[in-house]
Amino acid sequence: MIAKSIAVIGSTTIDKIIYRNGSQFKIGGVTLYSGATYSRHGMNTIAITNIAARDAHLIERLENQRIFVYSGATPQTTLYINDIRTQNRRQKNPARAVSISRRQIWEHINDVKFVHLGPLHPDDIDARAIQSLGSLDLEVILDIQGLVRTVRNGNVYPAVSPQLSSALSVSQIVKANKQEYETLLSFFQSDLMTLMRKFDIREFIVTAGASGGFVQDTTAAAVPYDAEEVKTEGDPTGAGDIFLSAYV
Repeated sequence: MIAKSIAVIGSTTIDKIIYRNGSQFKIGGVTLYSGATYSRHGMNTIAITNIAARDAHLIERLENQRIFVYSGATPQTTLYINDIRTQNRRQKNPARAVSISRRQIWEHINDVKFVHLGPLHPDDIDARAIQSLGSLDLEVILDIQGLVRTVRNGNVYPAVSPQLSSALSVSQIVKANKQEYETLLSFFQSDLMTLMRKFDIREFIVTAGASGGFVQDTTAAAVPYDAEEVKTEGDPTGAGDIFLSAYV
């Protein structure tokens, strides 16, 4: 194992995936997809998350991926419904675990060098917990997906969270998909390079599905990349988490 350790912070989810010809339930969330990717690349990986006692089998699933799990108390586990019957995924979030607290994080990050923030909704990680990371000597990776959406009556809609600025200000590597990226620039009424300098972001990754994407740093032109062709239809849930973690 690589000596450096990483803490992946965010929801572990029960995902209901709706396909054209049926549906299934599966474990998901940043702790699985990013956590397993880091672990398979040889990093010591911990997950800081909240999983209900009745769903303790999810912890075992994560531990099978060589992820050390620190789960807090919560009456329910986060549930997402991903409808992928069309190209534009539709999401519902009918149940959410309690927010991951500052205390939870500080109890378990003494020995890590990297922190991966993967909030799936605006209240996934307590705002004070995110802000407190700025005082620590850590490399912080952020996927903004949960901070550019809101949940109303269980339905997920695009919207910028008040926590987004704080999260950007403590992060060195940031990732967004194309829609999230456009939401970000529209909200701040700014171009990407200006935002990166404002928040002292070193690298920004944008994913755009079959169109590939690009990586931007503050010293050179953006580096575009192509997407590999998908040979068969499948479930894209977690693809962004895996891509970001493999990139890191």
